[in-house]
Amino acid sequence: MKKILKGLFILLFIILLSACTKDYKEISYTKFIDTFQEEGYLVNDSYKDDRYARYIEASGKSSQFIFYEFESEEEARKYVKEDYSNKKYYTYKDKKDYITVKCKKDRYFYLVQIGKTVIVGNTKSNKKEINRMMKKLGY
Repeated sequence: MKKILKGLFILLFIILLSACTKDYKEISYTKFIDTFQEEGYLVNDSYKDDRYARYIEASGKSSQFIFYEFESEEEARKYVKEDYSNKKYYTYKDKKDYITVKCKKDRYFYLVQIGKTVIVGNTKSNKKEINRMMKKLGY
């Protein structure tokens, strides 16, 4: 009986651990635009830069979100790694399929890199809004 209970406990523990892992999916620029327009954000995609395939900004009352799309996943990872890893005020986590960066110094900053896309949310005063919109995007 003890062996059965021990086996069930181990199985339950494994299931709980697997449920805690995040499975982020890359989103398209149209989903980014639609999500923020539905929430009343001002969306601007007129900025042009040769470093990005696409660049879109969504601005709200106290927060801003930026969508970068690169030509390749390697370029996106390189951009994030060069700008945010080994920096004093950033919490940089490089997982197999994605990178997250957070900062709480002066501004709240949250970045997610998945595939060819990098999404950044930042605010000076409304951390809950950044977290809410990132969750709405699936992050």
